[in-house]
Amino acid sequence: MKTIPILMPQMGQSVAEGTIIKWRKQVGEEVAADEVLMEVESDKITVEVESPVAGRLNSILKEEGARAKVGEVVAMLETEADIHVDEPAEPPKETRSNRPHAGGDGGQVMVSVMGEDDWNGGGPRLPELTRDWLSPFVLRLAMLNNISLKELQEIRGSGQRGRVTKNDILEYLARRPLGATSIAQATGKATPTPRDVERLGQVVPMTSIRRTIADHMVQSIHTSAHVTMVHMVDMTHIVELRNRIKASFERRYGVKMSYTAVMIYVTARVLKDFPTANASVFGDNLVLRNEVNIGCAVALPDESLVVPVVKNADKHSFPEIAQELERLIKLAREKQLKRGDVEGGTFSISNFGAFGSIIGTPIIYQPQVAILGMGAIVRMPSVVNDHVVMGDRLYLSFSFDHRVIDGAQGGRFLNAIQTRTEALTEKDLGCEKL
Repeated sequence: MKTIPILMPQMGQSVAEGTIIKWRKQVGEEVAADEVLMEVESDKITVEVESPVAGRLNSILKEEGARAKVGEVVAMLETEADIHVDEPAEPPKETRSNRPHAGGDGGQVMVSVMGEDDWNGGGPRLPELTRDWLSPFVLRLAMLNNISLKELQEIRGSGQRGRVTKNDILEYLARRPLGATSIAQATGKATPTPRDVERLGQVVPMTSIRRTIADHMVQSIHTSAHVTMVHMVDMTHIVELRNRIKASFERRYGVKMSYTAVMIYVTARVLKDFPTANASVFGDNLVLRNEVNIGCAVALPDESLVVPVVKNADKHSFPEIAQELERLIKLAREKQLKRGDVEGGTFSISNFGAFGSIIGTPIIYQPQVAILGMGAIVRMPSVVNDHVVMGDRLYLSFSFDHRVIDGAQGGRFLNAIQTRTEALTEKDLGCEKL
């Protein structure tokens, strides 16, 4: 009886590994030829792996939930089938007749042809682009980011036998100097000097905070699979409510009744019903956060940005949220925020409507998985019950990490915010006695 290995199958040209999601057979059980042994999942598909021969499952080397690279042994199978396993042949002994150019004069030049397995002992291998070494996805990613052929050849791959993977490209892009390619093209030089760059225009060094923001935004784009959905919210009722009570609200609570505070109040309560939107990615795991801490982007006079956090927003009343938000904004603009004021956020809101923008696509604040953008409230005509009416409208932009949140769930989340916002009353806001 022979023992043969069961390997992780190749499930697509760009797939380098798979996850075993279920073993259909257990150790010691008999299996027929072509009977399903296990179910394997990649980032693209789920496949059933069949036994190549009849036999008995001898051992399982990778349990359910474990990952394995393509070609890696995941189990051993005992079989009585007559299976021929090729052994490496002995290289032929060199004789005068089988030497290359045997009929020529002078010394012989021997040329060795190395198999793919021979490269492992010889250090990292550069990708052979002419041999389909790069997957279509990696090539497309390189094309979209203007990565030259020379740059691709210099990237050290982390895949099998040095193959360049998607993660290798993303890590390279994160380290790549911003705008290096475009500046080189504009100057006509591969490595432009500072004087070459100065000829293009005035060179203004980035401030340290601007560099930090830039690095964070680029990292976020390369980390999360950004998707943005937009809903139009009828704010007519909220605008009328605010106009009716804003003076009394400010006299009683000492702060203005802002639309941003309204959205924080509503969003904090909706997040309790959508825990995956109030989460963080940690390695291969998703951390559903216990607290609902909503960060609010604040633009500062020096054109920088800071995101103070309203802690436990789901447990505070609307007046308390309005007071805390105004306190944080005041401290931010006076540059008096403490470290605790900007840490611990689980979700963010960006009100770019304050500058007149109607729709935007906000970038997720890592390690969060979603952000809500508020456009300007605009009075416009719309059709209601076949009649054209004037009303106040707000476009909400919801950017989320598609690795964590599917489109259907994102749509339900945004619809819940829209529904609750349009139905708000003075009683909901705790302002019925104003």
